[in-house]
Amino acid sequence: MNCDREAEVWRAIEARHWPERCDDELCAHVAACANCADLVEVADALSDERNDAMRAAHLPPSGAVWWRTQLRARQDAARTARRAISVIQAIVVAIAVAIVAAIGGFAWVPGVIAGAHWSLPLILALAMPLALAPVAVYLAVTED
Repeated sequence: MNCDREAEVWRAIEARHWPERCDDELCAHVAACANCADLVEVADALSDERNDAMRAAHLPPSGAVWWRTQLRARQDAARTARRAISVIQAIVVAIAVAIVAAIGGFAWVPGVIAGAHWSLPLILALAMPLALAPVAVYLAVTED
């Protein structure tokens, strides 16, 4: 069974008026009503637990929170930049491989370049800068 004054007792507890700033009639009612007495007992226990938890909680200084936020933002920006650089490097490697394959294919197909006989050292000399370009890009963008 619910008490008609249970809501009134609850409002007093929520407003932190219980029992110091409550009228004597409400205090007498809680002493006589089992439901309201249970409500006050549970609310007091929960309030004590909350107060203990608030005292035990350790909040870091605002400067430390700001520093961690800035550090995380920088790390996210660096991660995004590394991802973009990796994509560009993969594209450059794919293009270099395609160019080397094209040069190698043209060198071995007879009649593509009329009268020109390419030798393997000449092909390697032309393809070497293309093959080393991705390595140069990688070395240029790494921090180590």
